[in-house]
Amino acid sequence: MARFFLAILVFFICAFGANTNEILSNFDNKFNSSSHQTKLQIHNQIKDLYIQSLIKNNDELKYQTLSRLIKSSKALKLNYKVYEDDFKKIKGSHKEFKKVVAKPKRESTNQNQKESLPYLLSATKQKDVLVLKFNKNINRDTIKTFSLVKKPYHRNVLDIKAILNGGRLVYSKFLVDEILIAQNNKTTVRMVFRDTKPNSLKTDIKDNMLYVGIKSNSPKQNQKATPPVSKPKKTKTIVIDPGHGGNDPGAINGKLKEKNAVLEVGKKLGKELEKRGYKVFYTRSKDVFINLRTRTKFANDKSADLFISVHANAAPNAKKAKEMRGVETFFLSPARSERSKNAAALENKSDLDEMNFFLKETFLNFLNREKIISSNKLGIDMQSQILKSIKSKKYKVVDGGVREAPFWVLVGALMPAVLIEIGYITHPEEGKLLFNNNYQNALATGIANGVDAYFIKNQ
Repeated sequence: MARFFLAILVFFICAFGANTNEILSNFDNKFNSSSHQTKLQIHNQIKDLYIQSLIKNNDELKYQTLSRLIKSSKALKLNYKVYEDDFKKIKGSHKEFKKVVAKPKRESTNQNQKESLPYLLSATKQKDVLVLKFNKNINRDTIKTFSLVKKPYHRNVLDIKAILNGGRLVYSKFLVDEILIAQNNKTTVRMVFRDTKPNSLKTDIKDNMLYVGIKSNSPKQNQKATPPVSKPKKTKTIVIDPGHGGNDPGAINGKLKEKNAVLEVGKKLGKELEKRGYKVFYTRSKDVFINLRTRTKFANDKSADLFISVHANAAPNAKKAKEMRGVETFFLSPARSERSKNAAALENKSDLDEMNFFLKETFLNFLNREKIISSNKLGIDMQSQILKSIKSKKYKVVDGGVREAPFWVLVGALMPAVLIEIGYITHPEEGKLLFNNNYQNALATGIANGVDAYFIKNQ
C-alpha cells in the first residue's frame, strides 16, 4: 500500500513539475493516438491543471483545460456534463478578453531586467477602489493608460511594467461591468476595465500599493465630490472561520463535537475583536457546512486583512488520547514533520472531494513566499498570546508550538492566514475545557491579543 501511494505522489509531482504548456501540448499531440491507460493518465494531468486553475482563479487556464477535459471525458466515456457547464460559463468572457489582451509576444528579455521588475502579488476590492499590491515600490513611470471604444463597450486599459504572480484575474460588477487582469507580455501586466458607460481611470501610488478607481465622464456626476483613492481603510477586517459544521462534526469525543466548540470560540473571538474596533466577518455563524474553498474565497471577497481558522485536535487512538493535549498554531507551507501532516490530514478529510491529499501538497509550490512569512509571524504572535491568556486564568496548557502544514482551507487566502488547534477534544480534561465558557473566553482573548500584537509589529 505504501508503494502504491508513493507511486501516486511521484506521479503528481512529475505532472506538476512539467510545464503547463508541455502538458497541454502533450494532450494535443498524443491523446488521440494513445492507449486507454495512457489516455487516462493524460486526462488526469489535464484535470490536475484544471484544479490548479480553480485555486489560482486563472480563467485562461480554465478555458484551456476545460476544452480538453470535455474531449477526453467523452473519449473515455466519463461524465463530462460538469466540465461542459463550466466551459459555457467562461467561453463568452474568454472571447472578449482575447480581443484586448494579446498573446505574449516572443521577445528576448534580459534576465536582469525581468528580475528587477516588480511582482503583482494581489488585487483586492476595497469599496470604490481596486488595490494592487506589489513586492516592491513602484512609480508613475511604470504605468500607462489608454482607452478603446467599440460600441457598446468602453474600455480603459492600464499597462503596468510588472510580472503577474499567478494567473489571469477577473472581477465582475465591481467599479465597472468587468475587470480583467493578465500578463500581456513578458514585462507588462495589462488591466482592462470594460463598461457600457463612458468613464476614465484615476490612480494613486503609495510605495508598493497602486489604487485604481473609476471617474465618470458624465459632467453631472463629476460635479459631485469623489472620495480620494489614495488611502486604504484604517479599520482592519478579520474573517473568522469556525471549522467544520452541519453534517461534518469534525473531531468527536463521545457527545463532544469539534464543530460546536469552535463555533462558540469563534463567536466569542468576534465579539472581542469588535470591541477593539475591528471589522469582523464569519464564514459560518451557525451549524452549517461550508466547503473549504468557499471559506477562503469569502475572506478574499471581503478584502480581509487576516484569516483565522479555528479547530480542535484529536489523538489518533485511545492510548494516545490520555497523553496528547495542547494548543498549536499552523500556517500554510510544505509540512516538514509527520505530526503536521497528520494534523492536516485530519482537518482536510471533510472535503476530500475537492482534491486528494497528494494533489493538495503539490499546490504548495505555487504559494507566495511573502504570505508564508507574514502568516508565520501571525502564528508566532497568536501562539504566544493564547498561552499567556490561558495561563493567566490558572489553567494548565501545553505549548504545541507554531508549525507548518498543508491545510487545504488556507490555500486560497490572499492575506496572512493561520489555523489554530485550540486543544485536544479527545483528552479527558482538555476536551471538557473546550466547552467551558471561561476557558473559551480565555482562548478568545488570547487570539484577539495575538491579532493586536501582529498589527502593532507589522503596521
